[in-house]
Amino acid sequence: MALKKAGIPFELVAYCEIDKFASRSYSLLHNVPESMNLGDITKIVPEELPDFDMVFHGSPCQSFSVAGRGEGGVKGSGTRSSLLWNTVEIVRAKKPKFVLWENVPNVLSEKHLPVFKEYLEELAKMGYESSFDTLNAKDYGVPQSRERIFCVSRLAD
Repeated sequence: MALKKAGIPFELVAYCEIDKFASRSYSLLHNVPESMNLGDITKIVPEELPDFDMVFHGSPCQSFSVAGRGEGGVKGSGTRSSLLWNTVEIVRAKKPKFVLWENVPNVLSEKHLPVFKEYLEELAKMGYESSFDTLNAKDYGVPQSRERIFCVSRLAD
């Protein structure tokens, strides 16, 4: 939606949503065929994906959230939040120009900060420069107060 609102042309090549109802909603809201849904990210073979310039991802937040169990997103832990590492492997294989990750601000808490730092380090090893900030949806025309961290990474020239 941000690209569309900014008037930046883009072509969606795929999306990944395991919940069939969320997939159907996404398809209808954005006028894209559900066949573009790759489904379970753990089943994706990154090398088989089409090339793309940008990837937007937001791993499930439950394991990072103060409302969740606080299990975190440690690589290989099998938590829902650890699915972010599957996207890192896609980035490693495809090297898009930009990566945007969204999640709950609690990612920056003392407990979860090591995972976030590791995420940034992995991207840096691949040549990405990253910056992040916490933004609230209410400041951008959304009728709810919903803080999220946004991390934008750019593949250095």
